[in-house]
Amino acid sequence: MPYIITDLDGVLGHCWSPGDYEFRPKLRLKAHAILTNQGGVVLRLCYRWARKYPGLRQTLKRIRAGMKYSGARRVLAVCYHPKQEKHWLGKILALLGRLCPVIPVPVPEGMIFLSFSPRFRKPSPDGLLWLARGQDVIFYGDEESDRVTALRAGARFVHVPSERSGASA
Repeated sequence: MPYIITDLDGVLGHCWSPGDYEFRPKLRLKAHAILTNQGGVVLRLCYRWARKYPGLRQTLKRIRAGMKYSGARRVLAVCYHPKQEKHWLGKILALLGRLCPVIPVPVPEGMIFLSFSPRFRKPSPDGLLWLARGQDVIFYGDEESDRVTALRAGARFVHVPSERSGASA
């Protein structure tokens, strides 16, 4: 039986602003794990213009809701964005991510692993491979970076057309 990993935003739900998040009622995808780029978290810490993105507390709440919705017990949330490297705080967080690739956050739904490491940001296959632990994987995603991630990791890919209208972080 394949290990099911899914993206969060655009697949399980759609997000247009921090206070406007809803899950897709027609998609009842059961997953073992979630792999999600959440670069907006660190951008929000570094730049005034990034206040449109959810903060860490809102993001963790959304991730936990995604875990409940999909049944996933493990999440790798990659809180790194290449734009952060232009800001001193972003550089420090990226260095932290290189020194400590994942930070475990236990929650009642399972375990969320936060990462500030560029190594795990999609389309790199490393995050998917880290979650898969050598298992046969099917990865559900909505963007080209998700497809490339699956291809690079040797996983099967299922495209789920996104219903969201905003750009991703």
